[in-house]
Amino acid sequence: MNICLFTANHIGELLLAELDKRHFYPDVVTYTRGFQRTTLAKDLGSFRKEFNMTFIASNSYLTCDKLQDISDRTIVCVDWTKDFFKDAELVGMDVIFAHPSLLPAYRGYSAVTEQFVRGVTVSGASFYKQGNRIDAGDIIHSAEIRIGYQDYPDDFLRKYASACADFIVELNKKGVDAYEAVPQNEDMSFYLQRKRGKDSIIDFNRDAFSLYNHIRGYSRPFFGAYYMSEGKKVNVWRAFTEVWQGDYGCPGEVLSVTDNGAEIACGSGTITFKEVEIDGKVYKGEQLKCLTV
Repeated sequence: MNICLFTANHIGELLLAELDKRHFYPDVVTYTRGFQRTTLAKDLGSFRKEFNMTFIASNSYLTCDKLQDISDRTIVCVDWTKDFFKDAELVGMDVIFAHPSLLPAYRGYSAVTEQFVRGVTVSGASFYKQGNRIDAGDIIHSAEIRIGYQDYPDDFLRKYASACADFIVELNKKGVDAYEAVPQNEDMSFYLQRKRGKDSIIDFNRDAFSLYNHIRGYSRPFFGAYYMSEGKKVNVWRAFTEVWQGDYGCPGEVLSVTDNGAEIACGSGTITFKEVEIDGKVYKGEQLKCLTV
């Protein structure tokens, strides 16, 4: 087996589970517990029995002294530091990165959230050779992933992890030379900035459909869309909308609360919150009578 997999975080956890289902166990490099300061960080140590794992505490290949010899290996990076191999002399190594979009669209960080917020329905997994710029290398494979109307980011990431696992198994069988490397169309490319907390603020003046996509985009495993109510932060994890247009009240007004959730007026249409969190406590259904906006 010539593949060495660099992966971490929530996606890494999903990916290793998918590879285990396929009974495929490449060498794995991941971060030591506590090294990353992100809510998406995961301790992948539970997979030690199945995978030969190396744990590192560095964001650069040049400063990493715990790596085994990976010369003459095919390196696959899934949810890994994008410039980890920057300025490294990769003699005999092919480095392939995975990205959760159909490149060249949605390069950079927060690609999953941005696609949900924009209402994208056809996304995918792209696999490219490391180039001189992040996410701009020649593409050797891509797989389409559909985003359903009721899908949330975690649904997409499970499909993405499955697509990555399929590619890794196929790559090991065929070898990297079996794939045609196709340059990306720079005229169709654009980069995204990393999403910050305040990007997720809920604006009830928006139309219901846009607000639904906004809530989906920031939902688990991300940090959640939110608004402030009586000095408290209200994270909204699940919602739906059946009334997309029309004037139903003052934006943010709670119209009704039933077993289905709390229906709230938007700038146009209404949205129903199914699950929210306040001060660490989750509220659903008629429990949402506690809401005031």
